[in-house]
Amino acid sequence: MKNKFLFFSILISLLSCTSNKKYELASDIYILDKEKPIESFQELTNKLQGKAIYIDRWATWCSPCVEEFKHNEALHNFLHENKIEIVYLNSDTDLEEEKWFDFIIDHKLTGNHLRLDSLLKADLIDKGIFIPMIPQYMVVSEKGEVITNKAFRPSSGKKLYEQLDSLLIK
Repeated sequence: MKNKFLFFSILISLLSCTSNKKYELASDIYILDKEKPIESFQELTNKLQGKAIYIDRWATWCSPCVEEFKHNEALHNFLHENKIEIVYLNSDTDLEEEKWFDFIIDHKLTGNHLRLDSLLKADLIDKGIFIPMIPQYMVVSEKGEVITNKAFRPSSGKKLYEQLDSLLIK
């Protein structure tokens, strides 16, 4: 009887450790392709129709990308004050969804999120938007047009804010 109790105790412990983790993302974290994949740049801009967008293309393994996240508080304040949306476009190819969510949460990446799949990447390449190195920052007008695919980094601070101001804010 004692052995059965021990066996079931161990079994319950193991099952609770291996159960799927449910993610409760904060209310200010939005997964844009949660309902259906976004396969083109137009689909992305349609999701945020009528809004100016600052796109941050990054990957978890990219240390310069992660370094830039240290400047997010000031960046988010500026974007919020000027009604500019941020989209974090993740470029990891084999990253499990759980690890992606963990990374978003751990780095407090509030805003809109999207994974770069092969169809979206091909569309960005066809449109001449994609640059084959990261981090990459893009500015998109309220009309869904790319104004620049080589925007300043968040660490540029005032230079970035002046760039956004001159390109988007009237």
